[in-house]
Amino acid sequence: MKNNMIVKLGGDKTMKRNLLTAIAVTGIMVAATVAQAADVTFSGQVRPRFNIDNDAAQTTSPAEFFDTRVRLNAKANVNANTEVFLQFQSVGVFGGGTANSGTRESTGGGTGAGDAAEASDLLNDVGFHQAYLTLKNFGGTSFDAKIGRQEIVIDGHRLFGHTGWTQGGQSSDAIRLNHAAGNHSLNYTFLQGNEADGVANSNSGDETVHILHASTQGILGGALSGIFTITNDNDGTTGGEDDSQWYTLGARQKGKISGLDYRVEFYHQFGDAGNVANTCACAITGAVAGQGDIIERDAQMFGIRLGKTFANKLGVTLWYDMLTGVNDEDAAAGEFGQFDTMYDTGHKFYGFQDFYLARNGAGTGFYGMQDFAIKTKMPIKAGWTAKADMHWFRTHTDLGDSDSDVVRAADATVVNDNALSNDLGSELDLTLVHKYDSNTKIVLGYSHYWTTTTFAELNGAGTASNNGVSNSGSDWMYVQVDTKF
Repeated sequence: MKNNMIVKLGGDKTMKRNLLTAIAVTGIMVAATVAQAADVTFSGQVRPRFNIDNDAAQTTSPAEFFDTRVRLNAKANVNANTEVFLQFQSVGVFGGGTANSGTRESTGGGTGAGDAAEASDLLNDVGFHQAYLTLKNFGGTSFDAKIGRQEIVIDGHRLFGHTGWTQGGQSSDAIRLNHAAGNHSLNYTFLQGNEADGVANSNSGDETVHILHASTQGILGGALSGIFTITNDNDGTTGGEDDSQWYTLGARQKGKISGLDYRVEFYHQFGDAGNVANTCACAITGAVAGQGDIIERDAQMFGIRLGKTFANKLGVTLWYDMLTGVNDEDAAAGEFGQFDTMYDTGHKFYGFQDFYLARNGAGTGFYGMQDFAIKTKMPIKAGWTAKADMHWFRTHTDLGDSDSDVVRAADATVVNDNALSNDLGSELDLTLVHKYDSNTKIVLGYSHYWTTTTFAELNGAGTASNNGVSNSGSDWMYVQVDTKF
């Protein structure tokens, strides 16, 4: 579910003080620019959500809670060449504790349904979710420069998204250069994932990503895009300095032909594996803590979607995603085969209960994943739309034969490694959307996840009886009101 984060709206003095501070700062910005700016606009969002979460662990009880997002936006067109955008955000849980300004609300990357840890870290914090300036025709070129903290969404959120379902969302400190003309666009992004030069005057905690993206319209009834990324990861938080560099290269084609909506995409990752090759306990030959450039990364992701909307507005989509994982052959060759989903919006792709959001593949034990899905959508009356999605999840690595014997034996968290199958379980997601008025949508949702022994074992819950404490069905429902102004 989703980085459960929100606002304590009633009675919290710290919350009120922070919100008043945010409004005051916005007012100061407006006052300072009104003499120069011909156009200053405000907008915002209030999004409370009630959740009932009964996770897959047999040892826990259902959790009931409200979480909330509040945003206040100010956009100033300073002049013909310069724009400034500020977006204040507060997230928290009804009845939560005191403010915690030391934790950013926009880091994204949830860890599963009912994740209360992130919510407790983010109670009632008010800060900038986005704050950037845009310089048009930067330096006399045909590129626009966007500088500052911003949401980065590329190609439908597959590798870079804003995780909009999470109340905190995801934004990054970045510099983007955008060029668009005719039927094509070109973009370069520098993303600072982590900065720690102040620690012992070194780069041991830094992570930077360089992204080159191009898109051309009018191909096969849609658009063809390509992406190339360079990730420099010196994060030393696990096992010494990582000091690894790796790359992602891929392409995506999306469009409509003969009344069919389609999407096909493929990505390949190569370069250094990083410390994950050692910390994953995958029996990879040569993996050493703190020497992330020893093991090579060799991973792929493939996705395909085919949909049809009928005369009665019923929409049906067939869906398949594949992310490679670690196996015995790769491990013996000193290669790490798990695909890294980077800064994606996983909630959009891998089921609404968010069991598989870990970007490094830990949610499937680093065995990769296959997702077979059917998605449907149909208006049922004016202002009402019903949706139903069904997912069947499997590991990509074959756990039933000699393809993974050595890797499974090396994982101490798996008790019954010889009894595992490829079946990770299945999930049903039901959604009812009501357009209450021009500014407000009310959304009701219910999801059920049918777990398996493999799911339980890979979530660290195995027992000698093959019945882990994470082998109980998971249920989650919510009611959300989303008002934008």
